[in-house]
Amino acid sequence: MQRSAVLLLLGVFTLACKAASSGDTDTDASTTATDPSSTSITGVDPSTTTPDPATTAPTTGTTGPDVSGTGTGGATEATTTSESTGDTTTVGGTCVPLECDGALYACGDCMDNDGDGKYDGADPECVSPCDDREDTFSTGLPGDNMDPCKQDCFFDGNSGGGPGDCAWNLACDPMNPGGDKCPYDPNQNNCPDMQSDECIQNCQVPNGCDCFGCCTVEVDGMSYDIFLGDEDCSLAEIASCEQCTPNQDCDEECHPEDCEVCFGQELPPGCDESTCDVGTPCMVDDMGGSNCPGGEFCSTGCCVPIVPG
Repeated sequence: MQRSAVLLLLGVFTLACKAASSGDTDTDASTTATDPSSTSITGVDPSTTTPDPATTAPTTGTTGPDVSGTGTGGATEATTTSESTGDTTTVGGTCVPLECDGALYACGDCMDNDGDGKYDGADPECVSPCDDREDTFSTGLPGDNMDPCKQDCFFDGNSGGGPGDCAWNLACDPMNPGGDKCPYDPNQNNCPDMQSDECIQNCQVPNGCDCFGCCTVEVDGMSYDIFLGDEDCSLAEIASCEQCTPNQDCDEECHPEDCEVCFGQELPPGCDESTCDVGTPCMVDDMGGSNCPGGEFCSTGCCVPIVPG
């Protein structure tokens, strides 16, 4: 009897324990089950893992060619290639100021004084570094070829003549290059048929010109014999320039078919370098840089001394 009572009490106690254990398990399940609302807060946010084109595009761009022109590739490289393979000289486009008798003039100062995009020797209206105007063919130098009629070597940088020097009078030319200041005079007697050997040897005449500044210039397929002493003569107004007759005894004919560079022109097509009777071949880039040595400049494709130096 007592044994049965004890067993009965043990059974009741066991059932109570199981019931309590079962309740604890249910409670744990309710607290550990996945709650959708908590997942959206504590889980991974899709907006932070999905690649954003707006933020990833620049990163990709910095590893490829830079086409902005400010980086090391793309447009910058293209520009560099264009500059290095274009019509430049061995100097690499570096313009060196050239003095004329100790002075620096417009055609030797490494500046684009007339705003046409061509500097100094690259400007067809620059005769030499001893030329103070880029906008016209005239030199603009006080005292240079100042006499309205009497002319010596136009390219010597002064108006002073001497024994054996070139001598000519503009009044001898029926084309009237002297204009109103020195009109053509059929009775003028200072019209020598021949110039001295000293004149021919020492007057540094560009291809296509004569000793007295009468040069043949080609513009738009037409040739003009112009007088460089005309103060208003320019490429833009070439038809208005004073015309002249080349002096056959002291002119330097130009032969582009032989790769000679003519006055005011570029290297003829198909030629790798210019042909020079005197001096070495040269080229000038648009920035005025040339491959001539110090004390020389590039005149019609050839390095010649600066006169006066």
